[in-house]
Amino acid sequence: SNLLDPHFSLVDDDQLQRRRQYQYAPPGGGGGGAGASSASSSGGRGGAGAGARPSKAAARPGSGSGTGRPAASTRTGGGGGQASSRPTSSASSARTASSTNSRPTGSSSRPSRTSAGLLSGAARAAKMKEAEDYRAKAKKAMTRGVFSSPDPIAASNYYKRAADAYKACGENRLERLHRIANADCQMTLDAYATAATEYMRAAELAEESTDESPDRRSKEVNKIYNDAAEAWRQQNEFGRAGECTMKAAFGLLIGKEEEGDGGGKTMNMDRNALKSIEEAIEAHVPDLLNRYASFRQLGTSDYFDPNADPNDQAARRDAMEMAKNNMIKKSYAHETVNKACFKLVRYGEYPSALYAAGAATTLIGADGFATISLSRAFVTETILSLSLGDVVGADRNFLETHLQKDSYLKSRECKLAEDLIRAVKDMDGDALEEARSASGSNSAALANLGDSSLRGLVKNLRVSGRAARGPAPSSTSGAARTTASRPQQQKKAPPRPTASATGAATAPVTATAGTAATAPAPPKRNMLEGAELQTSLDA
Repeated sequence: SNLLDPHFSLVDDDQLQRRRQYQYAPPGGGGGGAGASSASSSGGRGGAGAGARPSKAAARPGSGSGTGRPAASTRTGGGGGQASSRPTSSASSARTASSTNSRPTGSSSRPSRTSAGLLSGAARAAKMKEAEDYRAKAKKAMTRGVFSSPDPIAASNYYKRAADAYKACGENRLERLHRIANADCQMTLDAYATAATEYMRAAELAEESTDESPDRRSKEVNKIYNDAAEAWRQQNEFGRAGECTMKAAFGLLIGKEEEGDGGGKTMNMDRNALKSIEEAIEAHVPDLLNRYASFRQLGTSDYFDPNADPNDQAARRDAMEMAKNNMIKKSYAHETVNKACFKLVRYGEYPSALYAAGAATTLIGADGFATISLSRAFVTETILSLSLGDVVGADRNFLETHLQKDSYLKSRECKLAEDLIRAVKDMDGDALEEARSASGSNSAALANLGDSSLRGLVKNLRVSGRAARGPAPSSTSGAARTTASRPQQQKKAPPRPTASATGAATAPVTATAGTAATAPAPPKRNMLEGAELQTSLDA
């Protein structure tokens, strides 16, 4: 077991020679063989364990003719009879002595580790020196000589060992660099899966790094994850390639999450990051198959040919067939797209979030099975459409697409979507509050939306359809407080809806719901009044 110890190489040569001699010494050979045999046969010194396992005195060269110092168990009595009458004690002492002698001491002890499991002290210095030796060997293996050529196989092995050694020492940057070097060597050998794994590990280390600026970390994470995605494509693992592409896009947001009010909820996402995320979404679902492709904000589809004839049906059929073949059909691929959707919701990019929700719905419905995930995807589309103020589009998709699934008709998500659409269409603030109440009939559907950002978006919906950017209003502020404090005024109010009556500001009213009670009255010029306004609203 000692020869298999991973830290056995830290023992010096003298101890290594003595340990090997002890490990393979013959039972009766050496200087103490005769004495051990006679003691075993007569029940004298040496006990029962002397013949089965050689003692330290018997294995040590020049120890005499078997008359070495007796074990501790044989010195308690007077003669061999006492030793033979207690064979168990003699055997246990022999095993104890054997295990004590086989345990490494001094510089051969196990290296000390910190609380985090990292090497420290002399063990860390030795491991760092070992890593440097591996790096030198890898560099030599990749050097071209007069009679030699680069050997990426040996170099990748040495780079891998060096990276593991740096990992044991807690050297994040050095481990990351050597894993990238190992992955580059694996790419030249067409070992794409191994290379992709090393790239992903290096990208994770770059995300965890605290020694570099956020901008440098962002660029490095993006670059390494893109390299991993390319390696997975070469391996024909398009599902993992799409996941790495999405992580590369998220890497561009490093250092930008805490900007803006509400932890980034009211700020616009970086345009480069938004474009990369939308490209990663199309890598999962081509725009030709996405019902909400028109909500894409940046970039154009890879399947769009500006020189193609729009009336050429054959070219369109070919493009559609290619799009279906390139769609990622890996299990749980929709979860990667949902992560992008929720990230976009948190940044207030609702059109792109709806674009991502349409891609997730396409992925889930591609297999033809109706599941709870499909119901959640449908209600997500409804919520995002209402947040954009497109109540007509939300109602049309709800009737023409969502309700065509019989299982969706019986789901609690369907009831939530229907209640929200009806409340917004009727501009009924009370019905909207009831539909999204945490203690109402839709509480279970709200709790299972999939992400807290989506639940916050439901709380920010207004009867006008548009969702407010920023934190959701509390139950005692804004429109809810105004509605609760003046119930009689709502019944006697004129037909023209106001911010205090409906919980949101209408088009001509510039004050928000939370400041409707204190804001000065807007000018009345160019405004509809009374029956004329009611007629316009009815139309």
